[in-house]
Amino acid sequence: MKILLLLFLFFVAQSNTQVQNFEVLNPQVEQGGVAIIRINNQQLLPACISAFSKVFQPNREHQVFIGIDVTAKIGKEPVYVVECLKSVELSQEVYEIEILPKNFPARNRSAFNATAKWRRERAIIEDAFNNGGYFEKYFEGNFIRPLDRIVVDASRTIGDQSSSFGEGHGGVDLITLNPATRKHNRPVKATNKGRVALIARNFSTEGNMVIIDHGSGIFSIYMHLSSFGKIRDEVVVKGVRRLNARDIQVNDTIEKNQIIGISGQSGNARRSGPHLHFAIKVRGEDKLNDVYVDPLAFIDTMNQYVQ
Repeated sequence: MKILLLLFLFFVAQSNTQVQNFEVLNPQVEQGGVAIIRINNQQLLPACISAFSKVFQPNREHQVFIGIDVTAKIGKEPVYVVECLKSVELSQEVYEIEILPKNFPARNRSAFNATAKWRRERAIIEDAFNNGGYFEKYFEGNFIRPLDRIVVDASRTIGDQSSSFGEGHGGVDLITLNPATRKHNRPVKATNKGRVALIARNFSTEGNMVIIDHGSGIFSIYMHLSSFGKIRDEVVVKGVRRLNARDIQVNDTIEKNQIIGISGQSGNARRSGPHLHFAIKVRGEDKLNDVYVDPLAFIDTMNQYVQ
């Protein structure tokens, strides 16, 4: 009889326990940050997340990453789980993302001449982002910083307004001076596993650049490199197997911590001096919510909330 009573109480407790259909893992997000949402109830699938008057499709692990612009309006925004195609609410649960203020510098830069070459390069870069694996999740575990020693150039941080391009600085400029050698030729490492989306050579602004697609609408960008990282392919020459070293190229799989280049001063860094421009872009398919976020804060947030 006692056992039956315990079983009854157990099932009553279970029936009163409500499982969250979805959750906002970090409900308070600073400007320039990333909001992370997870759909828990797979019986709702296919389901999407509605926030900021937009509908976001989750990746294959039911996660949604929303970049928060550095100029985003301060305040609270409701978040719903909805049917993807019809935007009909699938649950009565409503959560909120609270956007908190963060101070970003605002400096005016000299005028910029947008040449025909520069415009062609914009189209190439945009095409690389458009072909991202938005529903995949290539990254694994924690994100890392691209240099062994991180020193941010205070004059060029995320959100720094530039009249040259009519938009804010999309990343941080990291000082690349090697204290031991007094040279600016430090190895640049991939922040996480991903697929090479673009190898840019001698672009007007970016110089030599690597863009890595980490899936889920997350891209990391590394600019002003002096050279690209190497991959060794096995080749057979006259029946003899050899390892042939080549530069990394588009569609190569890159592992976390793999060297993807050597820092330098290509592109417009020829004027400003050697450094690594490091950026993280978070966007949805079809350019939905296309945002550059604070890359160093992004790494900290992802490592705290995503395992």
